[in-house]
Amino acid sequence: MNLVIIGASGFGREIYDLATDCYKDSISFKVKGFIGNDPVNINPENYPPYLGTIEDYIVQDRDVFFCAIGNTMIRKKCVNQILEKGGEFINIISPSAYVSPMAKLGIGIGIKFNSVISPDAEIGDFTFIQSGSVIGHDVRIGSFCQINAISFFAGCCVVEDNVCINAGARLVQNVKIGKGATVGIGSIVLRNVKPNTTVFGMPAKILKI
Repeated sequence: MNLVIIGASGFGREIYDLATDCYKDSISFKVKGFIGNDPVNINPENYPPYLGTIEDYIVQDRDVFFCAIGNTMIRKKCVNQILEKGGEFINIISPSAYVSPMAKLGIGIGIKFNSVISPDAEIGDFTFIQSGSVIGHDVRIGSFCQINAISFFAGCCVVEDNVCINAGARLVQNVKIGKGATVGIGSIVLRNVKPNTTVFGMPAKILKI
């Protein structure tokens, strides 16, 4: 299994660390390299090589992919480019994370160190959960979401697709975050958030820019 990381920058380097930790005992696994369209921020002395752009990359036997792009809409576009070429995506889940056997996970998911996925939670495809986040029972998180570090989701929250939850956010029980919304760093969400809006504060309110 040869992992190709989509995203040749800081997030890509995080995924390199996560993947090498997850598969450190597997002799059949290696990180093949990075692909991406933006400026490359990979030191070839410390990391596997840059393999070129997403458009130009040719999927090869034994290739598997993971998308390390934080912007959820760009992530979706890049994932679809590889899927159209027949690429296969894998989940990369830290050994230190707890995932309930009753939780339901999609494909292309990343879960970093010391996170908790509680019973009957659902995580959609190509969603990334940063370190120390706690996903409560019966929480539903959609596809192509970015959940940043030390976020907390009380039971039965609903997070629709393409949502970004920034570090340290707290969501009370039964709150719904609409598609494409953003929750600011450290916010406490007490009420539903409309689609495509940005909220911030304690309690979280619509942020007018």
